[in-house]
Amino acid sequence: MKDNMQSRQSQVAIGGIIGGRWRITIAPNRGVAIRQHAHAWLGRLLLGVLVTLALYAAAVANAKDKIIQVDCDDGKTLTQALYKADPGETTRVAGTCHERVTMTTDRITLDGQGTAVLDGGGGGPSEFSGVVTIDGARGVTLTGLTIQNGHGEGILGRRGAAFTVQHSTVQHNAGTGIAVESSRADLTEVTMQNNAIGLDVFTSSSVILRGAITATNNGSGIEVNGQSVLEIRGAHVQASHNGGSGVTVGSGQLAIFGFSSSAGSTLTADGNGFAGIFLGGSPLTAFAPCTITASNNVFGIFLGAAVISSPNGSSQFVIENNVVGLRFGTGSGAVFLGGPLTVRNNGGTGLLADGAGTLPIVSDPPGASVIQNNGTDVDLRFGTRADFQGVAIGTIVCDATVLSRGTTVCP
Repeated sequence: MKDNMQSRQSQVAIGGIIGGRWRITIAPNRGVAIRQHAHAWLGRLLLGVLVTLALYAAAVANAKDKIIQVDCDDGKTLTQALYKADPGETTRVAGTCHERVTMTTDRITLDGQGTAVLDGGGGGPSEFSGVVTIDGARGVTLTGLTIQNGHGEGILGRRGAAFTVQHSTVQHNAGTGIAVESSRADLTEVTMQNNAIGLDVFTSSSVILRGAITATNNGSGIEVNGQSVLEIRGAHVQASHNGGSGVTVGSGQLAIFGFSSSAGSTLTADGNGFAGIFLGGSPLTAFAPCTITASNNVFGIFLGAAVISSPNGSSQFVIENNVVGLRFGTGSGAVFLGGPLTVRNNGGTGLLADGAGTLPIVSDPPGASVIQNNGTDVDLRFGTRADFQGVAIGTIVCDATVLSRGTTVCP
């Protein structure tokens, strides 16, 4: 009887209450079986996970390496290719594509190989209708393309898009060459010409410019509005021969930040119909060593309630051969510390400040900054406060409301 009971206990689980709690005891032979079953189940689960990860990695690698060829001269269309595209694909485009396309898939590259043309067919103008519209997609790259004849924009990035344009020309669009709305863009080696606006950055967007950037022969060269930021990072920007201004910053910021890659940047605004650089209510900040040139415009740099800030003494400003070189409006100002400021050969006035705030211009070494050989070199009006330290100034005129100090003061 006793042996039978022990044998039975070794084959079954015994449960009971001890001290008010349940206790479960598993007999030895049952425990071994459960452990073996658990090990086998875990092994199958781990194998399934590894197989799934391997398949996913292979799919990602295949998509990344996948290249689609589209020859529009051979009757193929980008629209059809983009409809079937997976993230990571590259579409190599050849010929001239007479169509407008919308990109909604992340990480797609359109490579025109330096010769392909995307032609929107002309007409317009019509807003928010690009030859290429990047609608919320991220990681999109357009390279080696000519994008033209849009009845709205050439390239339109909208609704949180993030895209790159490289080695491309955007031209002859009835609206804007490149429009960036609520999005981010990175432009390298891009020409925008013969558009109503070359580049328009608005609604809290940001754009970084690199390499050779040209905005020429547009109605307006580059515009920044809606608290957006245009950054010049290691770029040589030419905003010239536009009907209005070369660069217009209504609300936002035009900046050359202090990154090492930003050193040596240049901005040249030459031969524009109004101002080389127009700052509505926005700052122009230059922290890295750079050169900003405004010449042969009506106004070299026109400031309305805006500020130029060059606090590190490493930025050069050359303002020459305009009707008015620097024009400071009500509430505007400037901080030029150390870096050479050259204002010369402007036919009307070199520096005109009417109701401006504070203008600290410090030349280090003394005489490195010059405001000379203009019709009138410095003209200060209506409560402007000026602080010229070590600046070589030819002629200066002031009304009775002006406050001045430094090495050159009002007569």
